[in-house]
Amino acid sequence: MRFQKLAAAVSIALLLCITSSFLFPTASASPGDLNIFPPEVTEMDANMEESVTYKWGIYNNGTHSQTVLIDISGSSLGWTATLSNADSYFELKPNEFIAIELNVTAPDTRDYPEDTVTLTATARDLVTEEKWTEDMGSVTTTIVGGAYIPPTKVLGWFDDPLGNYIPALDNEWGVFTSTIIFWLIVGAVIYFVLDPLVKTFTSKTKTDLDDKILAIVKGPVFWIILTYGVISSLEVLNFSWSIVHGLELTYSVTLIILFCWMGFKIFKDVLISWGKSYAEKSETTLDDVLLPLFEKVGMVVIVAVAIIAVLNLFGVDVTLLMAGMGVAGLVIAFAAQDTLSNFISGMFLLTDRPFKVGDMVLMDNGDYCRVEHIGMRSTKLYNTFDHDMIVIPNNKIANEKVTNLTAPDQRMKFKLSIAVDYKTEIPKAKQIMLDVALATPGVITEEKLRPVVRLADFEDSAILLKMFGWVHNLDDQWRVAADIREGILLRFRSEGIDIPFPQRVLHFEGNDEGDIPTPGARAKK
Repeated sequence: MRFQKLAAAVSIALLLCITSSFLFPTASASPGDLNIFPPEVTEMDANMEESVTYKWGIYNNGTHSQTVLIDISGSSLGWTATLSNADSYFELKPNEFIAIELNVTAPDTRDYPEDTVTLTATARDLVTEEKWTEDMGSVTTTIVGGAYIPPTKVLGWFDDPLGNYIPALDNEWGVFTSTIIFWLIVGAVIYFVLDPLVKTFTSKTKTDLDDKILAIVKGPVFWIILTYGVISSLEVLNFSWSIVHGLELTYSVTLIILFCWMGFKIFKDVLISWGKSYAEKSETTLDDVLLPLFEKVGMVVIVAVAIIAVLNLFGVDVTLLMAGMGVAGLVIAFAAQDTLSNFISGMFLLTDRPFKVGDMVLMDNGDYCRVEHIGMRSTKLYNTFDHDMIVIPNNKIANEKVTNLTAPDQRMKFKLSIAVDYKTEIPKAKQIMLDVALATPGVITEEKLRPVVRLADFEDSAILLKMFGWVHNLDDQWRVAADIREGILLRFRSEGIDIPFPQRVLHFEGNDEGDIPTPGARAKK
């Protein structure tokens, strides 16, 4: 009885479930659940092998609160069309939005000048497995320049003469051949006609700089024109865009190399050559020192600019490279502080010119030296007494006391000190000293610079006389001083004038036993 009641209850429950499924069906997704937002721009132009991007938007408005699996497909002829979603399958939950990007790439030839891509979204309800399609619209892409049309005119100006006489060349190959011949003629005219004509004018100028420039540029200009003619002629053929692009890239690299070579030759053979000739005529040594530095830096800069230009052609971002070079420069600057200090000090020495090459200088330690060379890092001095070559860093010599004996001129003042006995007639001794000095070669006898003698001091054993005079050349100061001393000594001896030397006289107090001093006796001076 209980089993019958249980079976009846189960049957009633199943009946109610079946009835409710008919009366209240389960919610399912439908085409109205998806909102398609087509691209704002549906037509674009592209160069061969270049890509353009179109953007769609898909929104699941969640009307029946179901997740939808969407598959997008399209077709393209000769072109490449790829979606941002690699497998094109994705789930779109209720109230969820997703952006779709379509990248359309043109082929490498103009055989397919235009392409239209139509996208269709196939949706499937993940609960009910219901499927339906959504039309997402189409986009059209066109190659710049349109379809390939065989040229009939050379350079677009005149008819191809070869095609008129040779039927086999009555096509783009004939135009290509005629274009090559045209550029060869242009190059030959420049090289063999214009070059001699320009030389007739440059030969009449006073300088040879224009002749040097003409000799440098005529060869590269010829090859630039010829190469341009070949590359531009190839564009009339329906070659693969990758081949034409490679040829144009090769031409660009060749152009950079030729310009680099011309710049290098003009810089070295014209500018540096002119700078050297100017430096030989100028009195300053600044240009003599800076010119080699400028030459090396200029060569490095020209090559660096050419390398950067080539890297740009290949799409290499040189910004990071330049930033890295800046950081490396800071590291080098910290590591080479002494070198930079010497360099800057050398610049000051060359610009302020406290001394120049050939000057005689008196160093702080008493050395007499001749300046042999002022470089960007160090200065070379020749020690005239010890016959040594001294190399001093510029930052040290710039901070050291250096007396330039050559400035303002080669004249040099000398001083002599001579002591005479207290019994000597001072006017007579002074006159003898003046006579000897005026008779010595090398001494200046002009009125304003004549030697003079002064009574300098009273010493313990003698009267000190000092002579002041000038010599024409500072190198003669030691010889002149020695000759004057020798002459004065001989004259003093012949005139009976004594040159005393220090003397001390001792007096002893004696005792009854004789002159033997007793202990404690005082000695008198």
